[in-house]
Amino acid sequence: MKNFNLVAVILASVGVCLCQDYPSVVTNLGTIIGHYKTSFHRYRYAAYEGVPYALPPIGNRRFQPPEPIKAWEKPLSAVSLEKKCLEHKRRPNEFGSYVEGVEDCLYLHIYVPTKPNTPKDSPYPVIFYIHGGSFQMGSIDHDEEKYLIDHDVVYVHANYRLGVLGFLSTEDDVVAGNMGLKDQSLALRWVKENIAAFGGDPERITLIGHSAGAASVHYHYLSPMSAGLFHAGISHSGTALDYLAQAKNSRGKALELGEILGCPTESVRSMVQCLKKVPARSLVEAQIKFSPILMLPARPFGPVVEKVSEGSFIDRPPIEILTNGDVYDVPWVTGVVSEDGLYPTAEFVTPDEKILRRIDEDWEMIATLLHDYNYTIARENHAEVARKIRRHYLGDEPINRANLHRLIKMVGDRTYYVDGAKAARAQAEANETPVWFYYYSYRATDSRTKESTHTDENLGVAHGDDVYLVIGNDVIDPTKSKDDMKMHHILANLWVSVAKHGEPNVSPSWTKMDPSKKLGMNYLHIAMPESLEMKFSDDFGQRSFWDSLGFDENKIDGEFVDV
Repeated sequence: MKNFNLVAVILASVGVCLCQDYPSVVTNLGTIIGHYKTSFHRYRYAAYEGVPYALPPIGNRRFQPPEPIKAWEKPLSAVSLEKKCLEHKRRPNEFGSYVEGVEDCLYLHIYVPTKPNTPKDSPYPVIFYIHGGSFQMGSIDHDEEKYLIDHDVVYVHANYRLGVLGFLSTEDDVVAGNMGLKDQSLALRWVKENIAAFGGDPERITLIGHSAGAASVHYHYLSPMSAGLFHAGISHSGTALDYLAQAKNSRGKALELGEILGCPTESVRSMVQCLKKVPARSLVEAQIKFSPILMLPARPFGPVVEKVSEGSFIDRPPIEILTNGDVYDVPWVTGVVSEDGLYPTAEFVTPDEKILRRIDEDWEMIATLLHDYNYTIARENHAEVARKIRRHYLGDEPINRANLHRLIKMVGDRTYYVDGAKAARAQAEANETPVWFYYYSYRATDSRTKESTHTDENLGVAHGDDVYLVIGNDVIDPTKSKDDMKMHHILANLWVSVAKHGEPNVSPSWTKMDPSKKLGMNYLHIAMPESLEMKFSDDFGQRSFWDSLGFDENKIDGEFVDV
């Protein structure tokens, strides 16, 4: 009993108390009661799962910016991960889908070390993780915090609205759009204002995200709404300049959605009022209509440039904000993995090669969906652009299993590498604080390709393999081999050092981006635990080829920006 009382006193000194052996905190909004979990190294830590940060976005609040949660009087029980946002989940290889989740989903999950030797004047740095999922799907993975919590950080994961509920836009003041990004920003503000009660440091909040979550992290650098709420960021395989992070024809899609669901479209305001009465699951189920072939394009709904208003998240194109230097100037780490193009390419792999044959035969049509240029290339040029892309990467070869690596390279260059490198260069040009870029090619024992191909076949380093070697998931277990565990420690140390000090601590020294090198870029190649070295490329992702195609993307006044 003496030991229990001592621990209670120490935990209370950092804002955490024990209530009948349950952790609790007193925040600005009220008392929260959590529960205990056990970390990878068998330490006990406090988990507060399901903490509301906004009013439920239901009824008339659907399609609207989030509204801050109001204070509560009775202690709040935060012990559930059940309220995940409605998502349109893919069935790899089957190209079907299903819907799960709820509309009332704006909740935080907060995990806090409870080691009793932490003094009150040494609060923990905070990692605020934003999940990926093409802005259409995704949620917290069970126990994703269990490795990082051993590094003495507070770990936070926020739900945000997805798909049509999070990113529908009528391109006016009726539905401005970017509800999902505004959710993230409000959650971040909640953390900034309340995390001290959990023992976290509000001056050391680091945003980390993967894929759409990585692009989200970058968007927070560009939005005044999030300025001042974090001290550093890490974007794994995604930036705001990615073409998949900039939705096109949003108003047209909104009107089409209204027609699909039987709402009047003569008046946008009347249509939206009708859509607010449609069951939420029916809205999300209708998303499949916007990815008609092979579940492509992968991100039919996403961030938009809003009309200028007091509540806009972003009202200028990302490239314009970067070029003008109007960014939140804090350190940023970003990079890609060697086979990022395995998303979604791995989903095309089947034993009978039926899907690859279809892509081969219908390439000119499928290319517009795979590379999502329906709205950024004049329709009369679609076929010619498709032929140029195919010729550049495949020559006269067919699209088949033997040439899958070429298709993976093509998709990776277009989707992640070219725009990712441009974003890093532009951010480095705009920032006074450092920007670092990496290229990761370590193939662990397991890979996320298993989720798509249902085989152990080594197709390379998949989209997200770096992130999940840090946090683990149902497929990737960092403890499978000594090298996997070594790489886990390297990557986890990268996250934690940025969270603690605002810069990555890796060996050898990681040189920051140098924007003075015209179009070229220096980056850290992470190949093996014992093989990390600086490299340079003057045409990362075959940028010169992709720029030659004339996509109407990342331009100012119709002209490419030289970054």
